[in-house]
Amino acid sequence: MLNADALKQLSQLKTDIRSTKEFAEGRVRGANGKFGFVVLDDGREAFLPPAEMDRVFPGDRVKVSLTEEDKGKLSAELDSLIASDLDYLVGQYVQRGQGHFIQPNEHGLSRWIFLPPKARGKAQPGEFIACSITRHPFKDGKSQAKVEKIIGKPDMAGIEHAFVVAQHRLPNAFSPAALTQAEEIPAQLAAVCANRKDLSDLGFVTIDAESTRDMDDAIAVTKRASGWELHIAIADPSSLIEPESPLDKEARARANSVYLAGETIPMLPANLCENSFSLLAGEQRPALVLHIAVREDGALNGFDYEFAAIRSQHKFSYAQVARFIDGDASAVPTEQHTALGELNALSKVRAQYRAGHSLVMEDRPDYDLILNAQRKIERIEKQERSSAQRMVEEAMLAANICAGEKLAALGGGCFSVHLGFRDERMAEIRALLKEAMPEFAEQDLHQLDVYLNLVKTLESQSDDESKNVLAVLKRMLRPGELSGNAAAHLGLGLAHYATVTSPIRKFNDLHNHRVLRAAADQATLPAFNSEDGESLQQSVTTGRQADRALQQWLYCQFLESKTGEVFTGKITLVNGAGIGVRLDDNGINGFVRFNSKKNPFEFDGKRLRITRGEERFQLDQEVQVKIAAVDTEKRRIAFELVTEAATAK
Repeated sequence: MLNADALKQLSQLKTDIRSTKEFAEGRVRGANGKFGFVVLDDGREAFLPPAEMDRVFPGDRVKVSLTEEDKGKLSAELDSLIASDLDYLVGQYVQRGQGHFIQPNEHGLSRWIFLPPKARGKAQPGEFIACSITRHPFKDGKSQAKVEKIIGKPDMAGIEHAFVVAQHRLPNAFSPAALTQAEEIPAQLAAVCANRKDLSDLGFVTIDAESTRDMDDAIAVTKRASGWELHIAIADPSSLIEPESPLDKEARARANSVYLAGETIPMLPANLCENSFSLLAGEQRPALVLHIAVREDGALNGFDYEFAAIRSQHKFSYAQVARFIDGDASAVPTEQHTALGELNALSKVRAQYRAGHSLVMEDRPDYDLILNAQRKIERIEKQERSSAQRMVEEAMLAANICAGEKLAALGGGCFSVHLGFRDERMAEIRALLKEAMPEFAEQDLHQLDVYLNLVKTLESQSDDESKNVLAVLKRMLRPGELSGNAAAHLGLGLAHYATVTSPIRKFNDLHNHRVLRAAADQATLPAFNSEDGESLQQSVTTGRQADRALQQWLYCQFLESKTGEVFTGKITLVNGAGIGVRLDDNGINGFVRFNSKKNPFEFDGKRLRITRGEERFQLDQEVQVKIAAVDTEKRRIAFELVTEAATAK
């Protein structure tokens, strides 16, 4: 045994060694293999060997000691676990010999997790399951989980939907208290409407998809000598859903209705979305009504609002109205011809005005996923944006622009903001602008007028280089977000923007109705702080992630039988490994990997362009690809170029 002096010397040696090491904190990032990385707080990245990766989960916050390897690369050794957020995961139950495990679907987590006998419940091998983590692997590399829910068997109809809902923990049932409150609301509608001004004579109609039942806006228009007065009636759930009531708490937690392929997870119970608050033709409903003056040149020239009651005269589909606009007078009743004609004229001048004074979003087609009895894709129908859809969109944009300005003046509300370029990409952006547009390189690109001028200048130039610069810059934008601060929406080129047109589908719209009501009643405005915005935004983001995950799974299944088929698409991604392509016919994305080591491509990260001799690929370029391989388990789609050479257009 070691004596006291030897133990003291050994302890001192360990202390000395430790003092010479560099320690840092960061977050674990998984990889495709068994290894991983630690993204350090200072921005550096350190390699985490497989043995160390076995002791942590992706997303864990850890303290590590760093060692500098060849060429300045860092490797990490775990020192301590600071925090672990992974307490739940979904995957497939697998059995190997006497061992029972969950094979997780968690990104970056490539190992199986042990299911002890008492933690398996009634689950059977092969089934998809949801589990809680009961033992973290930090001490000895051994993790354990417990089955919380059996999602279903792989051949169950709609298993993809059930899996994605469980994976993203989307709420799929309302509390008994919320359902009880929802059942009481229909009987209260008449009394609410009786105490309001009836504006039905303005001639409201709804224009929506044929299958839409949750109709939250209706439109009417009055011709004026100086232009038009646009009237927009919006469903008013705020009239009967009080803050902190059971329904309000459910709506806040859900944040919005989530639209998955073939399925809707509503923010409010279906009887409210599709009946009580829906602006059904012939039914009197409480509504927030906006009155917007629009000049003949398309400029907005004044705005007022009131909480009233309306009765929609007709439910029109986009297809009906589009046929009428395109010249088929029989598509809608004769008494609606004048109003719809004026609405069409108004929408055209508004579109022209916005094109000249703000920014217009790219007009992309929609893709309808038609599912079969097994809830898998039977076919995909490409839907170009119709004249009727553009007409309604212009009306809704006008409403939200006016609401944004009003709420900003009031000093309250939930705003949809877009702050422009990502801060971490600014050095790359300025380097690109120094070469392509030096007059903008040193300007404050986060300012609305500067950003607007930059984009307008690029849009006005038709040369290939300007188009490429604009495409590259758009890939460096941060996503929009919800905020209680009245900041600009650079993506739309607007000083303020706040949505109010979908309160039965979006909680931030419902909140903004409450703010407008409080202002009209000269009451205290309901608060909305940064934590409220972050919570809502996280819920909205989770819903979008679920939708993308489901679509990618269904897309993989859909393309399994189409290997070798040729499609036309556009490049949406360029990196050192290859190009991402979105197919024109169905909107599906895949990746073309360039693997040639003998004759490699050169990647220009500044312009997101990849070249080899006369071959050049860049964003928005049209290419032809064939389906090379589909990995449904990993949700990956691989394309191959049809020709060996392609040149940019």
